Amino acid sequence: MSRLPLIGVTACSKQVGLHAYHISGDKYVRAMASAAKGLPLILPSLADRLAPSDILDALDGILFTGSPSNIEPFHYNGPASASGTADACRKRALQRDADASNNA
Repeated sequence: MSRLPLIGVTACSKQVGLHAYHISGDKYVRAMASAAKGLPLILPSLADRLAPSDILDALDGILFTGSPSNIEPFHYNGPASASGTADACRKRALQRDADASNNA
């Protein structure tokens, strides 16, 4: 029996009230399930706790999503982000995973 491809979907870390969450947009999760015919897996922004190989070795693919909390524009000489939109955990996780996937 074949299985659906397991596709990692990057997440943002977000504080909602008293609780912290790792979230990804519904449109990305649905796209991986319907258009890509895969099983989406939300990837937490835990660059300091998970090695890239712990994540990438288990996946068939990865979707690097866009987000208002994306990597701060100063990294590519862009204008400053709107106050409160930067997500340092997401930035570290995305950079780590992108570097690892390029070397895989």
